[in-house]
Amino acid sequence: MYMSLMISGSKGQKSEASLLAKGFLTPTSLNEVTDFSFGEYKNGGLSMVSKVGCAMVTAMGATLLEVEADVSGGLPDIEMTGNLGSSVKDGRERIRVAIKKCGYPFPQGRVTINIAPAAMRKEGTGFDLAVACAILEEIGIIVEDNLKGRIVIGELGLDGAVIGVRGVLPAVLEAKKQGYAGCIVPAANYSEALMVPEIEIIPVQHLSELVDEQDDGKCCEVIDNNAVCDRCSDEDKTNPDYSDIYGQEYAKKAMLTAVAGRHNILLMGPPGAGKTMLVSRIPTIMPGMSKNEQLELACIYSIAGKLGGRPDMSVRPFRAPHHSITSAALIGGGRLVEPGEVSLASKGVLFLDELTRFDTRVVEQLREPLESGRIVINRITGSCELPADFMLATAINPCACGFYPDRTRCRCTTWDVNKHYGRISRPILDRIDISISLQRVSFDELIGKNVASEGIKGERRMDEKTGAGDRRKADENAGKRTDEDGDMQTVIGNFDSSNMRKIVERVWRVQQERLGEGRYNSRMTNDEIKKYCRLDDISEKLMREAYDVYGLSARGYYKLLKVARTLADIDGAENVEERHVLEALSYRVKDKGDE
Repeated sequence: MYMSLMISGSKGQKSEASLLAKGFLTPTSLNEVTDFSFGEYKNGGLSMVSKVGCAMVTAMGATLLEVEADVSGGLPDIEMTGNLGSSVKDGRERIRVAIKKCGYPFPQGRVTINIAPAAMRKEGTGFDLAVACAILEEIGIIVEDNLKGRIVIGELGLDGAVIGVRGVLPAVLEAKKQGYAGCIVPAANYSEALMVPEIEIIPVQHLSELVDEQDDGKCCEVIDNNAVCDRCSDEDKTNPDYSDIYGQEYAKKAMLTAVAGRHNILLMGPPGAGKTMLVSRIPTIMPGMSKNEQLELACIYSIAGKLGGRPDMSVRPFRAPHHSITSAALIGGGRLVEPGEVSLASKGVLFLDELTRFDTRVVEQLREPLESGRIVINRITGSCELPADFMLATAINPCACGFYPDRTRCRCTTWDVNKHYGRISRPILDRIDISISLQRVSFDELIGKNVASEGIKGERRMDEKTGAGDRRKADENAGKRTDEDGDMQTVIGNFDSSNMRKIVERVWRVQQERLGEGRYNSRMTNDEIKKYCRLDDISEKLMREAYDVYGLSARGYYKLLKVARTLADIDGAENVEERHVLEALSYRVKDKGDE
């Protein structure tokens, strides 16, 4: 039995000798063989095991690993070690069949595969291509230098096709961070891999392409993949606009305020009042994301397997899960921790329509991410922190039938109404900055007449117990306010998404300059509130009265100040004034728990 051999001559002769030593050829077919010994030699020196870089996706990103392959004498077998999950071990037969289907010989001895480090549990199917490359490199079919300094990622089909996997983008980012020269990825993941600059990306569709074309340095032709990112609903197909909504000018102003300060908002009203239409158009008035934000969000979607073939991260995400969603799907988790809807909605909007129909236990888990902008998932094996920096938008009906307080149509008892509201806990309501009540639009508004006639009615919705009614002076020219740049042409009046977006962009710039990049009024600290939300004597007296009448908590009080600060930014005012406080109070109608 020929265990190994010493050879001399060309590189091709050495490859043939290696094939002989591993049982692919007979000794009589190799005239170049000059000596046999029990030391295995490769490329003129003592051979080590073949090593190929790979990556494993985790909930927090990607971890770079290394596949080691060794072929030795013994009964034909494939042994895989390294603390591997069943999804990794299942790849043994896929790899064996794929190599044979591509026309390459499979070692007839004992093949040992190790994925290091062994201390880390490995899961997923993205190791197939790296394992196949390590085996082919060990038997001399793939030249070792061609894979040096590169990460190999991909799943193999039985015919040798390279199948796309999740988590390619964070794997490429990690490879670049650790100084790798390039990455070999499935063609289906080529577009997302290209989001990382200054690193070589080699797409492959088939195992044979990687073997046959490696010496020429060619890349395979990338398939034209029309898949789109699973981030948003189909709003891009219809090009919705706030001008499509007739009436509800007060609600539109509230939506503008919420987006301008990234405030959480709750809309209450009867069915058909326009709650869903108002919320679904939020992405049309939100400015695009920066490159860093796009890359961060794309990594989350790549880990979740929802990025698609042509990632377009220019529009902020809008997630609207069904009310039957589970805790793990909303928050994140599972046996293998994956990002949930709160992470997928980062930098964008999470919309919970019909909030009272969601499982109370699921909704209660939003407390931490609403407060901190992150979610920590703990498991017995450790914990991981996921981003959850989203704007929450919710909508509810006033009662089970939806017609309360219209007693001519509503037959719900007081107990039924209280039970309906009771499904939303006070701590959750306390974390919602803006709460407004919508009414059914009139017929004239519905057909497009007198659309702006109700423009400032909502601002007058101040509880008389505060005494604000005597002090309020309605600004009849509110719909004509402009700033020094001429950006704000309509604050209250005929809203459209284009104009509202300009206002939001301006207000966001002000907040970035004041608080820093990626910071908004809704995330101001207590020290920042004291610095930027100072009240004059009249406004302070008003807040003191409202604090008792509305039964505000400390959190609710500070949220009121943040909303008032946003309203001042919309007006282009340097300080928070009485009118801003009054309007902020009109957006807290749901805090009147005694009504």
